[in-house]
Amino acid sequence: MCTSDIFLGLIAILFPPIAVWIKRGLCTADSLINIALCMLGYIPGLLHAWYIIAAYPEPSDDYDALPGDGGENGGHHVTYYYVNRREDQQPKPQPQPQRGYGTTGAGGRSGEQQHDGEQGSSAGGGVPPSYEQAVRGDHKVQT
Repeated sequence: MCTSDIFLGLIAILFPPIAVWIKRGLCTADSLINIALCMLGYIPGLLHAWYIIAAYPEPSDDYDALPGDGGENGGHHVTYYYVNRREDQQPKPQPQPQRGYGTTGAGGRSGEQQHDGEQGSSAGGGVPPSYEQAVRGDHKVQT
């Protein structure tokens, strides 16, 4: 019994049909039998749910090796294919369009902010402009 089966056993204590639905499916004969047994009483439905959990264990991930399999890779052969290209057959790289991230100012320079003669821009290395200088000419409502 694995951990999921133990967890299903605990779920079966709360409501037995849920464990049967998880294990066998919603519209199965086991599901209908379990619902009928739960209508007859809690204990018969619980015992049937525990029986379903024990009778149908989860398939194990471990497997046995087939007879005759041996070796490092299980007795199978691996074939590698190498594809060589000559220099003249290599595809030519396509030119990539230049992407300009940021703003594009006059003169086609991208990524740099353009100031109308203002001192203190980050490109100049000086002190950044004050709030009043930064919003000068900006007629938006500031909230």
